[in-house]
Amino acid sequence: MDYASASTPSGKRVALVMGNSAYQYAVELPNPKNDAKLMSQTLRAAGFTVLDGENLDKTAMASLVDQFTEIAYDADVAVVYYAGHGLQVDGRNYLVPIDAQLEKAAQLQTRTIPADKVIGALPPDPAVSIIILDACRDNPLARSLAKVLPASRSASMGVGLAPVQANGQSTGSGGLLIAYATDPGAVAYDGKGINSPYTAALARHLTTPGLEIQSALTRVRADVSEATGGAQRPWHNASLSREVFIGGDAPAQTAEAAAEVKTSADAGASTDKTDVNWTVEQKLWEEASKRNTVAHYELYLQQYPNGNFATLAKLNLDQLKTATTEVAAVAPAGEASASASQVRTAVAVPDDVKLTVGTPETETALNLDKGARIDLQLRLGALGHVTGGADGALGAKSRSAIGAWQRQNGLVETTYLTLQQHMFLVAQTDPMMPQIRAQYEAQKKAAAALSKAQAPVRQKVVAQQRVKRQRQPAQDTLEGPVERRGGGMDPAGAAFAGGLLGGALGGIIGNR
Repeated sequence: MDYASASTPSGKRVALVMGNSAYQYAVELPNPKNDAKLMSQTLRAAGFTVLDGENLDKTAMASLVDQFTEIAYDADVAVVYYAGHGLQVDGRNYLVPIDAQLEKAAQLQTRTIPADKVIGALPPDPAVSIIILDACRDNPLARSLAKVLPASRSASMGVGLAPVQANGQSTGSGGLLIAYATDPGAVAYDGKGINSPYTAALARHLTTPGLEIQSALTRVRADVSEATGGAQRPWHNASLSREVFIGGDAPAQTAEAAAEVKTSADAGASTDKTDVNWTVEQKLWEEASKRNTVAHYELYLQQYPNGNFATLAKLNLDQLKTATTEVAAVAPAGEASASASQVRTAVAVPDDVKLTVGTPETETALNLDKGARIDLQLRLGALGHVTGGADGALGAKSRSAIGAWQRQNGLVETTYLTLQQHMFLVAQTDPMMPQIRAQYEAQKKAAAALSKAQAPVRQKVVAQQRVKRQRQPAQDTLEGPVERRGGGMDPAGAAFAGGLLGGALGGIIGNR
């Protein structure tokens, strides 16, 4: 298959590199300035014209972005790299200059640089644009801002950075790729060395000659995951219309070497079979890493379960299953709880999910039986929303949890679900559900066992009350019957037995 390439050295290649370490109102970050230097060196060596700056205040940072906007306008490939503090509010990302003081809600707009401004600085199609954000570190400025934001906004203020949808940013023959140091909403590590694990891996792989950028980022992910024991997993979102080789094409094979390969193949030597197998495996892997889909990686692993790229394939599969969202096409009523493995899209909430507004009628159309309602409560609980227990009754707490989930995902907060929203929630939580369901079943068994263990206690209480009633003096009987009409224990006994059992069960179920 023939692909256009963005690897020609004659094309204009520009980069903006920024690294902020010396924060005036937060603890200094030791590595961003070092990371910026490393990336500037790496990109210059690859033939980029680099505009860079370190420890930038708001004025200097905005000025540098403006300069880059003018320089990059007619570029063939443009790269923006930022290391330092960043934060997200209402699903929008903000880069933080070193002089940012975030003690008032309005300062979010006046003291930071919106990531949208950086995206707006990128050249139009057919250019290829790449944004790399090593800005997901633990951020005390975000915590101070959250305290002064209105409740509706502070509640939607997440950890790390929010995912940006690359699709729709470009419609021509170029495209946009956005790379993050770690998963959306997660925190990246600054690193114990002079560079962060992410930037160190970028410097190793990003400009490798002949290595397509998405394959390079796959290697970066593998390196960072290994360096952090799986605690940090970089990811990227792309809508590229052509292959991009930041380091240029691989050195061409000489005519003599090509002739040797052909002669060996014609000879049919046994060693050639190994060479052919390796070539086939390599081609299959390159296609899988370029396409970056579950189906392609699974196909590679089916053919080469112990292949040279098996570890990377498994890591990428893990990325797609945990850092991407699957949204199935609209299904008939009653099928909303089907597996969300039908269609896979980017992490960002799709427009069709955002545009639908939940009502009692849209939720009724889901036909959720008790089991499906329990499943819904478990899924909300898996994301940290309190439902008051998985009992299948969508009461006030469950409604509040649905509203909180809608708000968190930028949806209209009605506390009622639509078909699209329910399927999005299913896709969002599928990777967590085996463990969640196992815990739920274990808790149910524990509650049943406790109830069974309490049965003799209840029987003993009933027997004691019966004996007590039989021993009551006649005058007590004349004053009023102890036994309630229709039989049974008196209120004190009922309170004792009910409190004993209810407290134990409530403790278990409440901890779900």
